[in-house]
Amino acid sequence: MSDSRCPVSARGNCLWGSPPPHASPGKMPQASAVWPPLPSPAHKWWLLLWGVLQACSTQGSVLLAQRLPQKLTSPGYPEPYVKGQESSTDIEAPEGFVVRLIFQDFDLELSPDCEGDSVTITASGMDPSRFCGQQGSPLGSTPGDREFVSLGNSLRLTFRAPASSEDGTPGLHKGFLALYQAVGVNHSQPISQASEGPEAVNTHRDKPAKVQSHCQAPYYQAVAAGTLTCTAQVPWKQTQEGEDVLRCVPVCGRPVNPIAQERETRGASRAEPGNFPWQALTSIYGRGGGALLGDRWILTAAHTIYPKDGFFLGKSRSAGVFLGHTSAAEMLQRGGHPVRRVVVHPDYRQNESHNFHGDIALLELQHSVPLGPSLLPVCLPAREALYRSGRLGYVSGFGVQMGWLTTELKYSRLPVAPREACEAWLRDKRRNEVFSDNMFCAGGEMLQQGVCQGDSGGAFVVWDDRAHHWVATGIVSWGIGCGKGYGFYTKVLNYVDWIKSVMGRKD
Repeated sequence: MSDSRCPVSARGNCLWGSPPPHASPGKMPQASAVWPPLPSPAHKWWLLLWGVLQACSTQGSVLLAQRLPQKLTSPGYPEPYVKGQESSTDIEAPEGFVVRLIFQDFDLELSPDCEGDSVTITASGMDPSRFCGQQGSPLGSTPGDREFVSLGNSLRLTFRAPASSEDGTPGLHKGFLALYQAVGVNHSQPISQASEGPEAVNTHRDKPAKVQSHCQAPYYQAVAAGTLTCTAQVPWKQTQEGEDVLRCVPVCGRPVNPIAQERETRGASRAEPGNFPWQALTSIYGRGGGALLGDRWILTAAHTIYPKDGFFLGKSRSAGVFLGHTSAAEMLQRGGHPVRRVVVHPDYRQNESHNFHGDIALLELQHSVPLGPSLLPVCLPAREALYRSGRLGYVSGFGVQMGWLTTELKYSRLPVAPREACEAWLRDKRRNEVFSDNMFCAGGEMLQQGVCQGDSGGAFVVWDDRAHHWVATGIVSWGIGCGKGYGFYTKVLNYVDWIKSVMGRKD
């Protein structure tokens, strides 16, 4: 995936590359990445303290927003709500942050101008917004996918269901489900998935808000994160000297809708939603791929950031990262995730066109992404046995298929190939590309691989039957043509220590 100047229609004798913007009618518009600094250390500690305060003090109808999205629902949701009630919830964020709220489900009884059952959003400096009706219906006034971002650090949601002749009996409408979180003042990333974090459920106005703080499976799991003395009922493990604070961390490599491994495929097949939830679509020097690690890092190929092509040398481009869907168009519509930092492995040599040694890079996103069924990270490999010849793996991406950039996520199933076979194949083709020990190959001399330009940076994943999760053993790096033959991948196992050291740095 090197020569971006190679015409898509004549790709047989060139290396794979990121298709330039003019490669085909399926081209992807460039997205500008924002590179603002991270919140100051003082902000980080204040946000941590704020989360502690949330767990230890939840009086009335005041909810304290954290960076991890939380749920707010109408009373009794998802069961139908009863008439004759009104409740207000104030959501507050720490100093220096704002509140962002978006509705995941909305079903209220329709009334003219929403004078009956309604939800009203108010905040300082904003005009009140009142909604009713059913999400997806052309009738009424529903919030749809609209985001509500406070100008200050607080926002109020008022739920109203006036009394009727059948006051106190369940109606036919289930109410609403919303997500709220604290975000930096300059943060405008849309919430695209129902993130699984601490859950807050609103009750009647004359009763305290019920707040359940826990990590919801299967997207997050709880791990100990220090000690604290607190009397609130939160999921902390009791100890003699206090309570171990549990924090929610992402669960990797376990899709809700995994690929059917027993299914045989030839060439490229269309992926179903949730098959490869770690898949990233990148836009830097053309279309590329990547894989989500944790909730804010993208694993990709260095040559998608610094191409080998002389045409791009010295040119600087912004980075666009898109996640959470199998449709490229839907990803672009939802918007990109700003990139804070780009780290390329020091062994990568941009000026050596036939040497893809060290073809690995990490993109740190400006903000953590909320995980859900369509957005989950992949795991890192931990053992050499995952690279045995014949082991089947899967490569997914939005690259070229039959001469055109695909609009839907595709995947191919390929076996890890014997190293000797790939070396002989390169000799037969009189190629001088470097095939180092930090690479492996997959496919077969007569096997349709289905990997092409635009797939660079995507992950080669295998099922680890010992750890019971999917791991990214490889990164799509380079190849010769897009038909039958072998593809070459960065061997991720050899770079795990480097990956962990980069992700652990605070700079």
